[in-house]
Amino acid sequence: MERSMKKIPVIVVVMVVFLAASVAGAASFTPAEMAKLDAGKTVKQPLPASRQNGFFGGTGWALIDAPADVIWAALEDWGSYSKMFPNTVSVTEVSRKGEKALVRMQQGHPLVNVSYFVEVVRDTAKQMVTFRMVGNKAHDIDDARGYWRLFPQKDGRTLVAYVVAVQFPAGLMVILGSGLEAKIERHLLGLPGNLKSWVEGPAASRYRTMTAKNN
Repeated sequence: MERSMKKIPVIVVVMVVFLAASVAGAASFTPAEMAKLDAGKTVKQPLPASRQNGFFGGTGWALIDAPADVIWAALEDWGSYSKMFPNTVSVTEVSRKGEKALVRMQQGHPLVNVSYFVEVVRDTAKQMVTFRMVGNKAHDIDDARGYWRLFPQKDGRTLVAYVVAVQFPAGLMVILGSGLEAKIERHLLGLPGNLKSWVEGPAASRYRTMTAKNN
């Protein structure tokens, strides 16, 4: 019963997360947040319950100087995730059927490594990629789910939203220590910034060339 109670915050937040998906296009930012986006920085909006009892969640935003199809190609490039996102050891697509894929995530930290499987669903019409942990397969965390969503801008850039909810087990939090909670939150909500750096930097021409050939 205690284990189930610890998962309740994640379930509640995930409901909010996916309801937000339908209105994400109407997202509004404060002048300060808009200034950060225009300056190439990541806007992080943690949920009120984030950093409590092993739960981390919220939304990260970045304005990337690339069209949506280029960013979409990067998000599907599993082999580059270890270069794109800090503390990612490997991401492997195990199987795929239509727009759904089973993916094994392995993430590392100097103190601990965790692995788990997620179901990834692509929705090209909404330019959205959702993911949720598969509970009946081996996993080192309690839950993880959310989505990436792309919003093309008139100037050719793309506003990227990353919404995430993760529940770490109590034992893992003991190992990591409470002092790392703020760092974990910054890392999770900062992933759009890592994606921006990758797409605009080392992979700037790679995905543009790839998408040009497909068009």
